[in-house]
Amino acid sequence: MSGKSLKMRAEHKAPVIGESLYLWAGNQVDLPRVHDSLQKRELTSTIDVYQLSTADWSSHLTRGTPPLGVMAYSCTTSHSNIYYFGGDCGHDDCYHNTLNVLNTIKMQWTSCSNAEQLLMKKCGAGMISLEFDGAEYLVIIGGYGSTPTVYHPQFQYDQLKTGRVRTNEQLLYNVSTGQFIVPSVSGQCCPPTSSFIIEKISTTGNRGVMFGGKVTVNGDGTL
Repeated sequence: MSGKSLKMRAEHKAPVIGESLYLWAGNQVDLPRVHDSLQKRELTSTIDVYQLSTADWSSHLTRGTPPLGVMAYSCTTSHSNIYYFGGDCGHDDCYHNTLNVLNTIKMQWTSCSNAEQLLMKKCGAGMISLEFDGAEYLVIIGGYGSTPTVYHPQFQYDQLKTGRVRTNEQLLYNVSTGQFIVPSVSGQCCPPTSSFIIEKISTTGNRGVMFGGKVTVNGDGTL
């Protein structure tokens, strides 16, 4: 590994596309604890890339507007794109429900959706990319955050002592049409869960597996 010094951070993701690992944002010591500012944008406009074949790190300046949900966001990849959903803003209890994509070839941010009133603002959710009937979807599951504007009856919402809400809510995003769908579900759904691991099973194309996380016991989170 090269001698490049990386900032200490937590509550981040490190998705891999091809031979490159991408490290963006997270909870950092020098992250401004504000909703938005020039200093915060400058910090989150840079992404660190690790080349697996050469063990070298490099920093890249992105174009466009990076997401405000910089901590505990949901993340998945599709082709040369990295999708980021929701996340914690880094100040107070400010959560987001926007979906953004980073094109890793152009290093360009694009907003896939504006703040959707029907979508809960949250962090700690899981997201994977799956295919159904020839169409590509992003599947977003669980998480915790602000009290939702709309409660969907097929899902559960646990009120926490902190004032936050943990859920097992599921969302589908059609990549081709740019539309969010709140699906009906069958079978045994997980309880309201956050901060878990979810991975796509690549051999099947339309399945994923989730493990661990936090659930609610007497209004608190437990592993």
